[in-house]
Amino acid sequence: MIQSNGRRRLDAPLLALLVLAGLVPASLVASTLARPSPGSGGEAPLVLGHVRFHQKISQTEGGFQGDLVDSGFFGTGAAPIGDLDGNGAPDLAIGYGGDNSLAGGSFWVLFLHPDGTVLAHQKVSTTEGGFTGTLEPFDGFGRRLAALGDVDGDGVPDLAVGARGDGTGGQDRGAVWILFLHPNGTVKAHQKIADGEGGFTGTLADGDEFGNSLAGVGDLDRDGVPDLVVGALFDDGMGSDRGALWVLFLNADGTVKAHQKIGDGEGGFTGTLDDFDRFGWSVASLGDVDRDGVADLAVGAILDGEAGNATGAVWILFLDTDGTVAAHQRINGTEGGFTGSLEHLDAFGASVAPLGDLDCDGTRDLAVGAQNDNDGGSQRGAVWVLFLEPAGTVRMHTKISDTSGSFTGELDDGDFFGTSLAALGDLDGDGNVDLAAGATGDDDGGSSRGAAWVLFLDGGGCFGAPIFADGFESGDFSAWSAVGL
Repeated sequence: MIQSNGRRRLDAPLLALLVLAGLVPASLVASTLARPSPGSGGEAPLVLGHVRFHQKISQTEGGFQGDLVDSGFFGTGAAPIGDLDGNGAPDLAIGYGGDNSLAGGSFWVLFLHPDGTVLAHQKVSTTEGGFTGTLEPFDGFGRRLAALGDVDGDGVPDLAVGARGDGTGGQDRGAVWILFLHPNGTVKAHQKIADGEGGFTGTLADGDEFGNSLAGVGDLDRDGVPDLVVGALFDDGMGSDRGALWVLFLNADGTVKAHQKIGDGEGGFTGTLDDFDRFGWSVASLGDVDRDGVADLAVGAILDGEAGNATGAVWILFLDTDGTVAAHQRINGTEGGFTGSLEHLDAFGASVAPLGDLDCDGTRDLAVGAQNDNDGGSQRGAVWVLFLEPAGTVRMHTKISDTSGSFTGELDDGDFFGTSLAALGDLDGDGNVDLAAGATGDDDGGSSRGAAWVLFLDGGGCFGAPIFADGFESGDFSAWSAVGL
């Protein structure tokens, strides 16, 4: 059953239009949305970024009938894939580690109801779902996923799937599979991208784990084909395990036309990375934060220690159309305007996801996972909602955890809530972006089988308003997911 926190809905597209027209200041919108409406009879006011409802999906909840195993870690990755089945509700791909040692990995396509429960599912592995690629044990296929939009132009959204342990060219160099999907979630065709394969000519080293993170970035070079960003978290470009990103400009067949590396001193990036920061642990397209017409990125660096020993950080990268970095902004416990409390090994930046303009101020917002957060108990995990300024700094924030953010779901020690995040689009039709959060250590049905939580968020109701006019219709969830809502 969908869970309610007794919070009221507020729909505010008119306020969004007034902001765009310059008739109402954005600060007034935010303060207005935080007040109860007249005559609300004592209802709790809307609180931006708080959880209004939730739905858990696990071995025992949410209508999911798939077979999970102990230490399967369902929820390692998550990606919105558009409305594949055409029922009006966006669908979700969830990463799964349970098949890693046997068949190289797998993931599940979940067809959702508007209340977040599962209507049907399709597993994709070497033995199910039409996938005919060759995997080896411990490839990690399916642990990381990204929506691409429609790469091959057949009207069906396609998916990028990481295999960070792939051994093409050398040990653990990593790979990415581009999967062209049928509407039922099975695989029509595939293309592998790896060291010397699929048109990719970038230099990878043993242990780079190319494919540990993925993000569709929309059509960055304006050639009519969506493009892809891939993390290589153990890249040693200027020091040990500093991490890097690769921007891959794709052809319609999923091969690589060109690439651009972003790392310590590469691709226009001038931020300071230290050894073991693991820049590129997570990545997401935010859409156009600075309003220059080019999509921007959020990048997690989970062991960044600038604000304390390995507390983590997120970098906002403002891109040029050639995939280089025009400017950047780091967000951690001491930079970027973020005033939330981070602790040692919180892993802030373990996951990142776009939220669209949740507060209706005209600037895209961001969700950040901190999977090791200790609110309520050891490593229960948390999600931070960051309301951004156009410069990539944080104007205000909300935390969702076992003890905050109006979240009433039950978390236990070691659940690692926030391991993965995926913005689903407006699942329940209230005008706000809804969010899926993985909890890989959840014990429903058995030890560490994992779970995903669908979080219906409080917001200003601006999803699909002109603020989002990046050339996509509000109902085209595959396109929204590829450019950051």
